[in-house]
Amino acid sequence: MFTVNNEKINIFEALAQAGDLTIYGVRDRVKLIRENADGKKHIYTMNLNDANIINSPCYYLQQNDIVYVEPNKVKARNSSVGQTTSLWLTSTSILVSVTSLLFNILK
Repeated sequence: MFTVNNEKINIFEALAQAGDLTIYGVRDRVKLIRENADGKKHIYTMNLNDANIINSPCYYLQQNDIVYVEPNKVKARNSSVGQTTSLWLTSTSILVSVTSLLFNILK
């Protein structure tokens, strides 16, 4: 939750204030949840890669708007080296070193 000092803030300024998007955020399916005067909530889906977003009624945020950025699970999974991968690489490296050492000794 962020308090905005300006009267108007656009979606990009709000995201920047929140720490910006990382590679883990899906930029073409950002959700904006806005409550209208009747108390009914409406969900807008925005594509931040589209230049026409500045013409969108969701470009400028209103009071009590909620911005939700979907996580990109594929990029998140591919961006980190897991503990299993590290163990596998270490084991392979040790095996290659021992094999090379034995080959040179027994030559």
